[in-house]
Amino acid sequence: MTQLARSALCCALAIATLSAAGNAAAARAVAAPAPQALLLPAELSNVCEADPQALQLAMSRHWRPSLNALDQWTQLVRSFACDLSGQRDLGWHRVPLRAYESAIRYPLTWVEVETTNGRTRRKTKTYYSAAQLPPKIDFWVGGRIDEIRYDKRLRRIDARFPAAGSRGGSNGAASAAAAAQCAFTTLQFRQQNGLWLLSGVEPNHSPRC
Repeated sequence: MTQLARSALCCALAIATLSAAGNAAAARAVAAPAPQALLLPAELSNVCEADPQALQLAMSRHWRPSLNALDQWTQLVRSFACDLSGQRDLGWHRVPLRAYESAIRYPLTWVEVETTNGRTRRKTKTYYSAAQLPPKIDFWVGGRIDEIRYDKRLRRIDARFPAAGSRGGSNGAASAAAAAQCAFTTLQFRQQNGLWLLSGVEPNHSPRC
């Protein structure tokens, strides 16, 4: 093989290697897209009153391939968001987390957003077992979902519940209205043994949007 042929062969191998690396990077980018949000229509946003099959169908159409066990996820969300009969939206109410120990996936993350002197700070706590859960940990949640977000890379569903105007506040109606415009709770769900379980809670009671 001549020197010219060897040089041509080396160049071809280098180009092939760079092309393969570029294709692999592109494949990784396609395989791990950014989380996509599903904004529900009015008739589906109230999970207590909406047709659960219609909600599952909307999620199946939005994410391809469809998520597994959507019927079980819907039932779990309804149990968190609604009263015991599962038929009526109770509004913005306090949910005791210890009542749902069997529906928790550990480690469970708890993210609080605090605003002090106009500065917002996120504080994260992680619980690795039921024994670490405080006896009175709780959060506010209502029957309406603002948006559902699915992170394909993390295989996680986030459901964001906005505050209801009936929540009230210590500083009067104006303060309550301001909090209702901005406050929300995000519940995070991940699968374990094929079942969706609660894996994170993010209550945000900040009066600033």
